[in-house]
Amino acid sequence: RSFNTHTMTMTSKSNPLGKKLGTTVTPGDRLGNILSLRNKGAHIIAGNGTYIRHGYMYASITGQVMAAVKDDDKSAESDGNNTWIVSIQQSQQQQPQSAYAKASTSICPQVGSVILGRVTRVVRPSYAVVDIIAIVHTESTNGQSSALKQQPYIIPFHEPFAGTLRQNEIRPQSAIELEISDCLRPGDVILARIHALGGEKEYILSTAETELGVVKATCESSGYDLVPVSYKEMECPVTKVKEGRKVAKPRAAA
Repeated sequence: RSFNTHTMTMTSKSNPLGKKLGTTVTPGDRLGNILSLRNKGAHIIAGNGTYIRHGYMYASITGQVMAAVKDDDKSAESDGNNTWIVSIQQSQQQQPQSAYAKASTSICPQVGSVILGRVTRVVRPSYAVVDIIAIVHTESTNGQSSALKQQPYIIPFHEPFAGTLRQNEIRPQSAIELEISDCLRPGDVILARIHALGGEKEYILSTAETELGVVKATCESSGYDLVPVSYKEMECPVTKVKEGRKVAKPRAAA
């Protein structure tokens, strides 16, 4: 998407977003409640690296939160009731990789692809609903776990695809029956592989491989990112409370 914008950007006083401008975000991070902001008179448009889902704006790429007023907004100098374009600005190190993402509108997830997703809903006891926000591209996306050992790069989608992660596809080799809420929770960012095609343009996901699973989660009480402590637990660095997760094994450096 391209928009004409003023060079004017949000000040701390006029910023209607929940995230402070300049904050570094990663795919799946929530940036603000769009419906709430509209009720306050602020109109938000999703620019590069962002998308809107169920009334919230999210980041689809890693970078810094930026915002500017649309060029045709005649009220740009008023009290903040403007039309803002919110985007994610990538660092120069990330930009060579993101050049490939310009064609992401023509890319669709394929069976065997490794994807980056955000859990939107957990339906006990059987499955979780996932927004597929990017493909984790390697030289051979169908090479199963060996592909994950290579250095990947992320190709974000302009709009998320629908995915479902069933309970029996989270850790199928487990000797005990798993509670899905002990493996992932709403808001978690996960790595998963597309296992099959479901109905109504839905993708069936799997996190069976050790390199797949939760890569980012937030403590419900403190708001801090959880830190992996084992393959099945993450810990809050502030409260020291441990939460169950199907943790993705970190990839070895290339």
